[in-house]
Amino acid sequence: MGARTSAVVYVFMAVASWVGVAAAEEASSQQQLADRAEIEELITRYVTALDTRDADLYAGVFTEDGVYELPDNVVHKGRAPIRKIVTDLQESRARNDAAGKPSPSLYHAMFNHSIELVDATHARHHCYVQTVRAADGGQFVVGFMGRYDDELVKRDGRWYIQSRKLVSFVQ
Repeated sequence: MGARTSAVVYVFMAVASWVGVAAAEEASSQQQLADRAEIEELITRYVTALDTRDADLYAGVFTEDGVYELPDNVVHKGRAPIRKIVTDLQESRARNDAAGKPSPSLYHAMFNHSIELVDATHARHHCYVQTVRAADGGQFVVGFMGRYDDELVKRDGRWYIQSRKLVSFVQ
């Protein structure tokens, strides 16, 4: 092989290597965008399930062995105890309705999201959370303000909450 042929082969191999690296980086960037979008959708499913009191959807955003830690060291471990949060809420509202004291609907707002992709199957999510309810005169009253600190995992191609800690901004 002559010098000219060797140079052409070298340039071709260098370009092929660069194209391969660029393609891998592009695929990685696209996967990161897809992961972020799925995590955002996961968080939306969580709040939708809570506001609509859909116990199955609510529990389904957590892993089977998920942990949900509330203020005052209240900890729910596993999907069944986490699901019970919503079924207890359903039962409480039904009792209040039956007693002629309907409970006002709560609306959860989550904002200032931060998503950190740790690796291909682990992420962290943090956001502020606020609950509001309708009050007399068309006003809304803030019922709670705090922060969620989440550890997320990707299993079988889907993101789930592995652990969630609710931190209150008030005592």
